[in-house]
Amino acid sequence: MSAPALRPALSPWGLPEPDSVRSPERGSNNITHLLEVGRRPYVLRVYQNLDADRVAAEHRLLAALAGQDLGFAVPSPLPTMDGCTWVDTEEGVAALFAYLPGRMAYRDNPTELELIGQALGDLDLALARLPLDLAPIDWRRPLHAIHPAVPDLHALIADLLQAMPGYAGALWLAEVVEKTAGEQERLWASLPVQIIHGDMAASNVLVEDGRVSAVLDFEIAGADLRVTDLVGAILQCTDGWWEPGGTEQAEIFLRGYHSRLRLTPEEYAAFPTVLRLRAMGSAIWRAGRWKRGQSTLHDVRLRLQEGQRLEQWLTHHESDLPR
Repeated sequence: MSAPALRPALSPWGLPEPDSVRSPERGSNNITHLLEVGRRPYVLRVYQNLDADRVAAEHRLLAALAGQDLGFAVPSPLPTMDGCTWVDTEEGVAALFAYLPGRMAYRDNPTELELIGQALGDLDLALARLPLDLAPIDWRRPLHAIHPAVPDLHALIADLLQAMPGYAGALWLAEVVEKTAGEQERLWASLPVQIIHGDMAASNVLVEDGRVSAVLDFEIAGADLRVTDLVGAILQCTDGWWEPGGTEQAEIFLRGYHSRLRLTPEEYAAFPTVLRLRAMGSAIWRAGRWKRGQSTLHDVRLRLQEGQRLEQWLTHHESDLPR
């Protein structure tokens, strides 16, 4: 979007037309503009996935985190002249943030991979100190509630087998649904639950002068098992244990995380189940999009193949996971 076109969006903050506008280095799920106004840098974010209530809840969480001694910054939404931290626009809910210095971390750099692990440990400790009612959303939901187009998992499996007769990926989903039946409820009742970041990818971490300067993107932060934050981060920041070199990457990440925080033995024992649940959730979400005509059957097949590969690896290497 051009600088003149951004003038109406910036007017609630009392800002004039920006001197320059550019896009971030990497892609985003939202519309993001990096602005310079009077030699001061800003970030204008237009949310594509959240309504105003969720945006306001995210901003309350960020305000609470800003009061914690993290050692790095988190996004700080700036208030408009009316005191609100967001406005409605034709493109979605928009918020203006102070620009945070640093460049995005490189997951292929072992030193920075360890730094990301440390940052997640620090962040999880800080989030655990906040009341659970600050969570913008509660992610503890059964598999049949992952996507509104998939209220019945057995019906979904039947649809997949009809669309792909005898396909092993659909059979894997059927088997793992039975294998994990009741496991979610057991884990929710027995393992630590807190607010988690939920999207700790290298692209959401800024580094500067050999340290983490900021952690970004709290869009999907919410209440969930603490262990899911660590498992999810390893999957996003490494190639996964089952890929060549993935085990070494995971160990580097864990070294950083463990320098700040160690989970309970019960949480480490839950790694295989959490991995299966994440693989299932990814496949079910994509299948829901397929049923609505928003994704292809090939997209679903790819998610099912990933689940199969994970299951094959767990069959022989489950004991190699952290303990």
